[in-house]
Amino acid sequence: MDSSKVVKTVILITIAVLFLVSSIISLVSASRLISETTKTYFLGVETCTYKPIARAIAPTENYIPEKEECKVDYNNARGVLADTIAMLIVALPVAFFTYKKLFKVYRE
Repeated sequence: MDSSKVVKTVILITIAVLFLVSSIISLVSASRLISETTKTYFLGVETCTYKPIARAIAPTENYIPEKEECKVDYNNARGVLADTIAMLIVALPVAFFTYKKLFKVYRE
């Protein structure tokens, strides 16, 4: 086998793997972005937390359970949206350029 064919094959496989990884990252980021936006802003899914009561219970006092507080967590949603947008900003151009390079190398 000619050494130029070996180099071309290695470059082609490397670009194909890079394209595959960046495409998967783009798909996961886009689905996470859509999921988080839908849950938070359209459906209003609430996150529930327990707030413990900070006081000592006397032996004669009845037990009062902790209060559960449920609310839509917009702050967490903004963090997830920022993460997924950042991943998309990085992964989509990489996928696009590797796609173009992959078929350019493949046609040669």
